[in-house]
Order: sequence, then C-alpha cells, then structure tokens
Amino acid sequence: MFRKYYAPLVALLLVGVFAGCANQKPAQAPSGGEQPPTEVVTGTVKQKPVEVHAEYPAQLKAVETADIRSRVEGVLLNYTFQEGGVVLKDQVLFQIDPRPYEAEVATARGELSQANGRLVAARGRLAQSRAQLKRAQTQVNLEQVDAEVARAKANLEAARREVERYRPLVAQGAIPGQRFDEVKDRFDVAQAEYENVAARKKNTRVSDRADVGVAEADVQSAQAEVVAAQAAAQTAQARLQKAELNLSYCVIRAPFSGVVGTLGVDPGSLVIPGQTRLATLSRNATLYADFPVSETEYLKLSRDNRFQNNSYSLTLADGTEYQEPGKFVLVDRELNQDTGTLTVRAKFPNPEGLLKPGGFGRVRMLKERLADAVVIPQKALTTLQSLDAVYVVNQENKVEQRQITLGPRLEGEIVVTEGLKPGEKLVVEGLQKVRPGVTVKDSGAA
Repeated sequence: MFRKYYAPLVALLLVGVFAGCANQKPAQAPSGGEQPPTEVVTGTVKQKPVEVHAEYPAQLKAVETADIRSRVEGVLLNYTFQEGGVVLKDQVLFQIDPRPYEAEVATARGELSQANGRLVAARGRLAQSRAQLKRAQTQVNLEQVDAEVARAKANLEAARREVERYRPLVAQGAIPGQRFDEVKDRFDVAQAEYENVAARKKNTRVSDRADVGVAEADVQSAQAEVVAAQAAAQTAQARLQKAELNLSYCVIRAPFSGVVGTLGVDPGSLVIPGQTRLATLSRNATLYADFPVSETEYLKLSRDNRFQNNSYSLTLADGTEYQEPGKFVLVDRELNQDTGTLTVRAKFPNPEGLLKPGGFGRVRMLKERLADAVVIPQKALTTLQSLDAVYVVNQENKVEQRQITLGPRLEGEIVVTEGLKPGEKLVVEGLQKVRPGVTVKDSGAA
C-alpha cells in the first residue's frame, strides 16, 4: 500500500533534484588549468659551527649546614639574633642558665685546693723520710765499736804475751807466784773485755741495718702518699676543667658565618643536650647545585675533561636565568645503583641571597662542539608516522617530503645528521597547507 501512494512522490523529488543540478553553473577553472601556488615561508639549511649544551635537573644545597644544639642541659634564657637573618662566626646565639655550672666550678676549685694541700704535705713527709734514710745510711756507730774492738784485741794480745813471758819465770822461781797471778788476771780481764766488745759490734751492725730498713720503708710509704696525692690533684684539676667547660657551653656561639633559620624552642624551655634543636645555620654565600648524569654521558664527558673545563649556568624554578655563572666542584665517588646516574656538583655565588638550600633548578653546561653541523629551524620539523621529516622545496618550487635523522637540539634549531645538505630550501611556516607535489610561493624567508 505504501508503495502505491509514495512512488509518485519519490519520482517528483528526483525530477526536482536533477533540475536543480542542471541549473547550476560549473566552477571557473584558473587559466591554464592549474591551482595557484600555496604561499609559505621558507628557510635554508645551514652549515655552521655550533655548541651543544645539555640541561639537567638540579637541587640546591648549602655549602655548610649545622643544627645548633646545646652540649649541656639547662633552661634557655634568651637568644640574640633575628630569625632568618645573617649571623657572624663566633657571634653569641643562645644563653643557657649558667648558675648550676657556676656552682660546680666553685666546688671543683675547692676540691682542687684541698688536693694540692695534701700533695704539698705528702711531698714534705717524703723529704723528711729521705733525710732520715740518709742519716741511717751514714751513721758512725759501727766505726766506733770497731775501734773499741781493736783496742780490746790489742790489750788482750799484750796480756797474752805478758802471761807467756812470766810463765817460765814462775816455774824457775825467778818471780813470785803472786806476780804471775796478777798478770794472769789482767789477761782474763782483757779477754773478757774483748769478747764483750766483739759481741757489741755484732749487735751494732744488726741495729744499723734495721735503722736503714725502717728509713727505706718510710721513704717508700711517703712516695706512695705523694703518688696518691698527685692523682687526687690531677682528678680535681680534671673535674675543674670539665666544670669550666660546661660553664662555657652555656653560651652558644655561631660556628661559622651564615643565615640562621627559625627557633626550634622558645626561651624558658628545658634544653636537652644533643637532642633539642635550637636553630639551623647554613652558609649561603655560595650554594651547590647537584645534578645527575648518566653513566654513558659521564664516561664521554670525562674523557674530554668536559666537567672540569666547562662553564655552568642555572635556570631557576620560575624559568628565569640566574645571572651568576657556576664552577665545577666534583663528581660523586660512586654510581647510584637505583638510577644508574652519577651526581655532579657545581657551585654558584649567592651574593644577594636569592638562592635557597633545598630549591630546584636546571643546570646547563656545554656538552660538545660541532665544527660543521647541518642545522635547520625547529619549526620546519614534522612527524611522519613517528618519523622525523621536513618539506623540501626543489628548484621548481614543488614540495617533497623527506625523512631525516636528528642530532642535538639547539636554541630554536636542530642539528640534522642525515637527509639534508647545506643550502637546501625548506618550508618553515605554512606546513599545514602543503603536501608532496604542491607548488609553493615563498612569502618571505624565515
């Protein structure tokens, strides 16, 4: 049924369409039957010496940083600097309550005075003991007894000779017996006296030796007292030095000139030695910029001494160029196994304090010099199925697309290692309007 009613209507519509097409005028073709040249901006492939630079992300670090901490426990009384300001070496930064340590110093001085007094007394006793020993060693008792023994022995010998002389005379009756008895008695007396003196000599020798031994023991005892007194004096001296040192630690000074940060604790707080961070001080007159370099780059640049014989520039986080040039400092001693890179360090002057430790930027350094590099403008580059290409304008002003191999990228330019020759003309602007085989017209060289 639908076909019956709509077939005439469809026929009418088709007639109308054909009639409209018949009434349209054909488009006017240009004279000669060709499209007009497409206007583009061209540039020329250049050959020139270039310097290839490389940029690396860098982190800024202070040349020297110190966390200011106390060496003694105590209450923080005050601080003498402005937070975030510049301080000088040996400038007083903090004051710890010194009174407990002043008391320790006074006590230690008293102990040292007592120890020195005991040392003086011990040295006096030692001197006395040595004098007694000397007297004991030089006494004359034995010499006197030796003389008495000699006299007694001489008397005994004289008495003996007298007895021997009178004995035959008595037998002959030449002298009375009473006379011989007297001589005999004198001999007995002389013999008894000699034996007595000889026994006293023996006792004197033993006594002298005993006196020397006692004196020597006294000297040794006195020497031991002196040693003990010296040790006590040294201990007291060390205790005093420690107390004075702790007292000096109550005044905390800047270890070097630099910029001091915010307070770690407020006055009135108890400071724990080695734990409480009072502030952080950093030397900011010069800052380090540490940046990573791959192992391959490191080996290549090191062979040319490129790190040492180089100048460094720094781009800040906001994209501005830092005005002060940098200098090489070092290459780290080992490769980072996680990233496969080596850390290179340059240093930059920071006279205005613009650079801050912990900040970031990009370090730029000369990587290599190319004597005869083939260079094109970067904006002439197109991508063809992930391949780099350019539109080359031939002598007939027709465009051909050519694949190229790129080298290092420069500022606004790219080095081409394969695919182009110096002097060739390229489409630089208007790339979206051209295709291979199109005739172009240069509206102005780039």
